[in-house]
Amino acid sequence: MIRKLRTFSGRLPHREGGYLLVTVLAIAIIFAVIGVALLQSAASQFRLSSDDLYADNALYVAEAGIEQSVHQLNQDGSFTGYATAQQFFDDTTQGLGTFTTAVTNDAGGNSKTITATGITYRYSTPTNVVSTKTIKVTVVGTASSGYSVHSGPGGLILSGSADITNGDVYVNGTITLSGAAKIGTANDPLNVHVANDVCPAGANPGSTYPQVCTSGQPISLAQSTNIYGTVCATGQTSTGPNNNIQGGNGGQGLVAGCTAPVVSPPTYDRSGQIAAVTTTASGTSNAYTCQSWPFNRTWPANLELTGNVTIGNSCNVTVKGNAYITGNLTINGASTMTVDNSLGTTRPVVIVDGTITVGGSAAMVANSSGTGIEFISFKSAASCGAACTALSGNDLYNSQSQATVTIGGAVNLPGMVFQSYWGKLVLGGSGHVGAIAGQTIDLSGAGTVIFGTTLSSGTQTWTITSYQQPKGT
Repeated sequence: MIRKLRTFSGRLPHREGGYLLVTVLAIAIIFAVIGVALLQSAASQFRLSSDDLYADNALYVAEAGIEQSVHQLNQDGSFTGYATAQQFFDDTTQGLGTFTTAVTNDAGGNSKTITATGITYRYSTPTNVVSTKTIKVTVVGTASSGYSVHSGPGGLILSGSADITNGDVYVNGTITLSGAAKIGTANDPLNVHVANDVCPAGANPGSTYPQVCTSGQPISLAQSTNIYGTVCATGQTSTGPNNNIQGGNGGQGLVAGCTAPVVSPPTYDRSGQIAAVTTTASGTSNAYTCQSWPFNRTWPANLELTGNVTIGNSCNVTVKGNAYITGNLTINGASTMTVDNSLGTTRPVVIVDGTITVGGSAAMVANSSGTGIEFISFKSAASCGAACTALSGNDLYNSQSQATVTIGGAVNLPGMVFQSYWGKLVLGGSGHVGAIAGQTIDLSGAGTVIFGTTLSSGTQTWTITSYQQPKGT
């Protein structure tokens, strides 16, 4: 009996084909579920990232509220904040951002607290809040009385768009204005005194220098310059090519026939401060200058630092009293010098035998009583150097053209006083200072001398001294 051989047809039994179909469907369903999960996760991550962006923007909006409130406070010392929401941005990318602020007086009356709340809304809709951030800062007011600018026989030189506001100006020599420089404003005229104490003329004026000139115009003005105020200038008869000397709101303009007295510059007992020194260290000591992290240092009272001293990078120095530096002092970078609250209204004095240079974005902060620092360079061109107690004649003439204090960059120094005792003080860039004195004062660029305040409140300049983001915001 012969049996036929069976061959494979390539077809699976019906039951096995059903199992494969079920498996394929199961895998498809699993992939679909995974795909949906991934899409949901991506959407969730996008929403979280978007919310983080809204949260960051809410913080920036609050900071903008702080900045705007400080600006308004300097316009009006009684400003109490923005009770009504102020729009900062409104667009399809960022949504809507608004801020409110409140300004409250602290105990003592010389500091205030500004609380700013920034809110961001989705889709530019003021009912769909995404994030709310709150910031608190303390601001301190600095105010002073007396001179804003005092120069010796070297005179006062203003160029570029330099300006002097809010404070009397005493010049023993002459005033030269060029560019768009100005002294005072139409709404805030100043008292300007120019003694014309610059004779004899010449590079070697001799032992009788300085003395009041009997002829000549002590004030020189270019086309676009102005002086607003009451101006007493010995020998001055011209008001400038465009009637540049004006009274403004309350000033008298140029007072005819007025003789300005020679005013003695601010004096200081250098030897007395040196004798009071109780702590001496190198100018590169890590205990007093930031040679390594952390960058917080304290200068005790009656400190002497020998050699050159540099306060730079992000170094933060708290000043608790007088300091004496035998070399040069350089303050730059993003460094900060702060007056300790324990000093109250007693102004610390930093005296320097060499030069003083302040630049970068360096900042100086007054204490809660509004007290700043006074910096004095005693460097001179005379043989007695920084130890000179009196200069006249050729020694004074040669010293007054030597730059010993230089302030530049975008420094923020309201309430601080700088003096070039025997030399020239140069203020350039966009530097703001409280008051300056020197045998010669040279202002250029966009420098502004702020004494108390340049703005309409007329009493104090408010600057931020502390920053706090409350927990949970």
